[in-house]
Amino acid sequence: MKLDFDQHTINLSITAYSEDGITLGGRMLTAPFVVSGNDILPDLVPNSVSAIEPTHIERIMQLEPSLVIIGTGSKQTFLDARVLKPALDANVGIEVMGTAAACRSFNVLVAENRAVVGVFYML
Repeated sequence: MKLDFDQHTINLSITAYSEDGITLGGRMLTAPFVVSGNDILPDLVPNSVSAIEPTHIERIMQLEPSLVIIGTGSKQTFLDARVLKPALDANVGIEVMGTAAACRSFNVLVAENRAVVGVFYML
């Protein structure tokens, strides 16, 4: 008999979000951050969505995601195509949406064991 073991990696998921911040792994975050697997990376993105540059996306690509979700705050803010170009060049899907929708989408993708990276700005 052949035995195969499920090798599920435990990834952080979002347990709450509000105007006060986002709760992830039992920790309330109140400033923009990136989450990949079990890592919370607060220094990968600038404090404002409008300040995101291609170099920020290049750093996110180093995390080797299959998909990137960007939550832009209380409203969806579209990013310029030149900002997203590093993800497109790497054939990595990138979705930009309001943070509430991004939190929900991120959790679904984590539950599916997808290699998703989340970028979150506060509501």
